[in-house]
Amino acid sequence: MPVDNTREGEMCMKREGRWQRRLTLAAVLFGCVLGWGMIASPAFAAQAGDTVMAGWNRVAGTYNAQGQIVMNVCTEDYQTKSGTVIEADHVNSNALEALCSGDAQKTIVIPAGSVVELMNVVHPGSNTTIIADGATLIMNEAHKGILANRPKAVNYQSLQNVRIQGGTWKLRNETDSCSVFRFSHGSDLVIDGVTIVSNYESHAIALVAMKDATVQNCMLQVQGRKNSNSVEEALQIDVATPKTAPALVQFGSRYVQGQTCKNIRILNNTIEGSRGLGVNFDGSGARKYVNQFHDKITIIGNTMTGYSAEGCVIYNTLNAVVKDNVITSHSTRRKKSYSVGLNVTIQGKAQKKKMKKAKLLVEGNTIYGVRQGMQLVSMTSSKYKKATVRNNQCYAPKKKEALRLSKGAAKKIVNVKNKLYKR
Repeated sequence: MPVDNTREGEMCMKREGRWQRRLTLAAVLFGCVLGWGMIASPAFAAQAGDTVMAGWNRVAGTYNAQGQIVMNVCTEDYQTKSGTVIEADHVNSNALEALCSGDAQKTIVIPAGSVVELMNVVHPGSNTTIIADGATLIMNEAHKGILANRPKAVNYQSLQNVRIQGGTWKLRNETDSCSVFRFSHGSDLVIDGVTIVSNYESHAIALVAMKDATVQNCMLQVQGRKNSNSVEEALQIDVATPKTAPALVQFGSRYVQGQTCKNIRILNNTIEGSRGLGVNFDGSGARKYVNQFHDKITIIGNTMTGYSAEGCVIYNTLNAVVKDNVITSHSTRRKKSYSVGLNVTIQGKAQKKKMKKAKLLVEGNTIYGVRQGMQLVSMTSSKYKKATVRNNQCYAPKKKEALRLSKGAAKKIVNVKNKLYKR
């Protein structure tokens, strides 16, 4: 169910004169960076009790006996020696950035029970583990997510070996779009056991041109007012183009050349949004990137719900497994594909040698749709080598429309032991 966003007690900071003070603080912080360096690197062989410094000569975290860095969470406005007052969310953003940036091996622990208010996106480097079990992190600013890497290479080499474990990660804003987590052009990412509270116009997690990434045991929730026309996925697996990944354009055109995702595993999550899970394509404009295909997408054991679009949509994917999920669309657009529970559609033309080997398995799912429970279609001449659809329970208001498998979507379709029901 969508989250009832009752505000969490009193805000831990004073907001009077917020923006005026930050203009001054930007100059102060710049001076600090020039004077003594903003970050003390966690790359050295630390001992228990050693510290990592951040802005304003404040301790960002302290090493424990296990070699982990425990964040020093700011719970009230911080006053520097010169008397300047820094809001707590500014201090926490600065501290977490100091702890997570860089590619040295490091584990950051956010203490259980802590509430970490933030005002800026944090940019993890490679070889970073964040353990946030029992902690709550809140982004106070509109149009800002919480975690996003800055791409610096292609071919899945921008970010490697990152793990995010536990914690509740929440947007304060209930209406404006962003991606709470966005990772791009990297590999070997694990997001495990996190709760993310976004809104109906945002992505809880966006994976853009990623390889060997796993999202497991997570709860992706939404808050705010539903928009019956929204199609924003709670969990987005995306192609990198100027249209689909506009946040990457600022880093250079090389990062939006139609790169796709490979070897993505979505396991045992609860996913809710305007659209539940989306494996995306770009059919905009001159359709320059419409023939770009993802590969090896595995979706097992999830509960996926779309409140105004599909529970799960898979576009332009060579090989996919969708197994043992509960998939639901509550869309009111009864005549459009947005109201299909599970929508598997080939939108472009894949390379023939790749498509000749492509296989789809849809097995053991319970699927609730409106126009259809499940559909498999191709909008081009590209076809799966084999599509196996078996042992699913499919629901739609019209029983005969609960499952639609187009012969043009696969050279061989195995349709066995599926049960159709009136929803």
